[in-house]
Amino acid sequence: MTILDDIKADHDEAKSLLKTILATEETAERAALFKEFRKKMTAHNRSEEKIFYRRLEATEAGRPRALEAEVEHEAADRLIDDLSRMRGKDSDKWTARCIVLRELLEHHIEEEESQVFAAARKLFDRPALDKMGEAFAAEKAKHGVPAGATVDE
Repeated sequence: MTILDDIKADHDEAKSLLKTILATEETAERAALFKEFRKKMTAHNRSEEKIFYRRLEATEAGRPRALEAEVEHEAADRLIDDLSRMRGKDSDKWTARCIVLRELLEHHIEEEESQVFAAARKLFDRPALDKMGEAFAAEKAKHGVPAGATVDE
């Protein structure tokens, strides 16, 4: 699998997990799901920045897209940190902030999977994308998220 396949799988899981979090009414369950979401998103974002964005930044065509994506990661990180610190994971304020996070991530994912992936396919051949996929999985494992980890793990 290429890094693009791995990133897409993470995106699908993040969207699904956020949908589940927002549909969950029981506070303790919602908090546990959000904790898992945070762990996986942190591993994904740091690994993507280190393995994928660094390579894109090294190219003239990929640099602007990688830099914009990193700023979107920073905004998501701030919201995730805010949500983690907030009490009352069942409050209207917490839910509203989580909805904004979902909207930000959906925008980021849509843009990345269309524009950034298209640029990466032009800039890197299949073996390079495969090698980045291996490095991405190894980097995520360093953050405590093994390759192919599911929400239940």
